[in-house]
Amino acid sequence: MIEPGQQKQQRNTGHAQQEAQDRIELLERQGGPFVAAVEATRMPMVVTDPTLANNPIIYANAAFLEMCGYERDEVLGQNYHFLGGENTDPEVADAIDTALGARRSINIEVQFYTKSGTAIWVAQQVSPVKDDQGRIVQHFSSFIDITHRKLTEERLRRLTEELERRVRTRTKRLEQANEQLKEEVERRAALEGVLRAALEDKQELVRQKVFMIKEVNHRIKNTLQAAQSLLLVQASGESSATVKDALQSAGRRLARLAEVHELLYRTEGFQTIDVARYLDVLCRGLLTSFSADPDQVSLSLEADEILWGPDLVLPLALIVNEAVSNALKYAFPQGRRGHIAVELHSAPQTLYRLTIRDDGVGLPDDRGSNSLGLKLIDIFAEQLRGSAVLRNDNGAVVTVTFPA
Repeated sequence: MIEPGQQKQQRNTGHAQQEAQDRIELLERQGGPFVAAVEATRMPMVVTDPTLANNPIIYANAAFLEMCGYERDEVLGQNYHFLGGENTDPEVADAIDTALGARRSINIEVQFYTKSGTAIWVAQQVSPVKDDQGRIVQHFSSFIDITHRKLTEERLRRLTEELERRVRTRTKRLEQANEQLKEEVERRAALEGVLRAALEDKQELVRQKVFMIKEVNHRIKNTLQAAQSLLLVQASGESSATVKDALQSAGRRLARLAEVHELLYRTEGFQTIDVARYLDVLCRGLLTSFSADPDQVSLSLEADEILWGPDLVLPLALIVNEAVSNALKYAFPQGRRGHIAVELHSAPQTLYRLTIRDDGVGLPDDRGSNSLGLKLIDIFAEQLRGSAVLRNDNGAVVTVTFPA
């Protein structure tokens, strides 16, 4: 059963809608193409009539209906404030009414709600429309959907707040860290004199160590050269060809030992030596020393990237020197062409394997285990805490295995 008050309200709404419909028909008759253009535009627009009670909507274009989700007959006769909701700022509606009451336009942002209850933000422009006598006969409103922009602004606001919170937290932590750092600096400043003195002592020890190494190296070099000279002098006075050849061979070995030693301690930063680079320089030096024809004898080197101290590198280099020298001297007689390969790689069980092989004539039986060359290689292998094996396999092969 409908109460009398409700009946009166329904009659008023129906009356307003009828009046709005009459005004629309009048607008369409008077506006012609203008009304058709407004209806077709994608910008939401409404026209209200301030001469009627509650300033009802008398025209809403299709874009406005699409924006708010209402049918036209649900909108006509309503004050457009009906689109407001729980989060709509009442001061916005007051600002619009105040501006229109003062007969001036207003641009303002407001939150509306569609028929489905979805909140949207719009930028609304409301302007009074005057007749020929200057009387305000209509209010014209246009809307731009700025929901995406508002959501972006809200996200930016939240991000800004979170950033500011993090900055405050980080600033507090930095202040605490700065205080701790200040205390640490003050504590360390008290030790500065002691540390400076210790550093100066260390630098002096390093200088003394470098000087001693250079002095020892110089004396070793002089001793080797003196021994070589004595052997050569002794050889020149020998009538026995066998003894003379043995003395000269020993002199050449001492000369090569001196060269290996000099090359090692001439290496920049010799306390840690790039083994592959050092062996490459050594092998190229041996080719030059024996005047090896590159069209007759070639040499290749493959080595892992290793940094070792001189205590390991020196016996390793002497093994390579002895094996490559023997290959250059004996493996390729009478202009025979051939190849010498030097390889140094890691092996299982934390071992390293050094292999020097050639494809020459191989080892004759009279140069077996009692030869001086193999004995020297055995001695140097023992210095590496390893073992050496000499065999024939399409040429001579020297294999030395030692722990890393």
